[in-house]
Amino acid sequence: MRPQTLGALLKLSQKISLAGVAIATILAGSLVPAAHAAEALQLYAALDYSTDVATAFTAKTGIPVEVTALSTGPLLAKITAEKNNPKWGVYWADGAEPCAAFDIDKQLLHYTPKGAHLNAIGAQLAPKTHAYQVPGFTEMVGVVYNSSKVRKPTSWDDLASADFKNQVGMNNPSVSGPTFPFIAGLIQQLGSEDAMKSYLLKLKANGLRAFDKNSKTLAALNTGVINVGLVQSSAAITEVNNYKAKPVAGLTPAVTYLDKTTVLPSCLAIDGKASAFQQDAAKKFVDFVMSSEAVAIMVKSNTGDSLFWPTLVGRSPAQATTTMPALSSGKVQIVDPYKYALIQGEVQDWFTKNIA
Repeated sequence: MRPQTLGALLKLSQKISLAGVAIATILAGSLVPAAHAAEALQLYAALDYSTDVATAFTAKTGIPVEVTALSTGPLLAKITAEKNNPKWGVYWADGAEPCAAFDIDKQLLHYTPKGAHLNAIGAQLAPKTHAYQVPGFTEMVGVVYNSSKVRKPTSWDDLASADFKNQVGMNNPSVSGPTFPFIAGLIQQLGSEDAMKSYLLKLKANGLRAFDKNSKTLAALNTGVINVGLVQSSAAITEVNNYKAKPVAGLTPAVTYLDKTTVLPSCLAIDGKASAFQQDAAKKFVDFVMSSEAVAIMVKSNTGDSLFWPTLVGRSPAQATTTMPALSSGKVQIVDPYKYALIQGEVQDWFTKNIA
């Protein structure tokens, strides 16, 4: 297996239409007029709460922020397209492998945020070099299933059984940032990349469907195209809570976590090739994100991306998040993002050709 640079890692993401990226960037909205974009911190983000945090940061510091809000795949495609003329100051999304790849490619500014005190899990997830920060984590995957139609899955092998034929869907790792860490977790648990591929091919033979991201996989669940979705824990919990609030006949989503599930860190990184203004503003933004004040904003909505475990000492997650299994349960594993970043492009290419 040949190690890959960042460019190879993201080769599939580059195929996403840059015209579509441009449109999405415009629609994402910014916190400053376009004419003043050069004077604003450029935040590339794939998290629901990023704009709220940026707004609070501007109110606190007076530093304007322009937010480019996209899914992880298009966001990485944009960064790749701009590699020779970087336009981002801060990258913020779930999944540490892209940040590890940035670091391997010497693109990041290593920085230690002021006043940030990590809990034991945060210290375990954050790189010792401070190449990037980990404000929190979710888990991959939450197995959300329609209990009105199928029984509760009990193991990974169970999903390949006759009971779940043509019932299972998952996200495409080329688009969905949280999904490659799940696949990395399968490699670690099953013992090799070949074993992971054999397992996914077995699921494919049993009718596995691939969708772009959490929302698309859950839409397939809601419409009966599938009855089991392998999605991010925060998305799975939100799905259950939404239907408890507004029940739908024939749809009773429930969540389970199979042994093992994989920790999904969020990644907050500074562009080491950005201008002096961008880097200075980015450091202040990272300081803010890694504070209790910002975490309170992130968990406030109690839905979607807000359902994560903070890594700061003394900060608790939103109540619904506590349904995720704890690391102490023995059902959860941590993977090395630097190890798996080297094969991400190859694995995503294989997935698109053989599974999607």
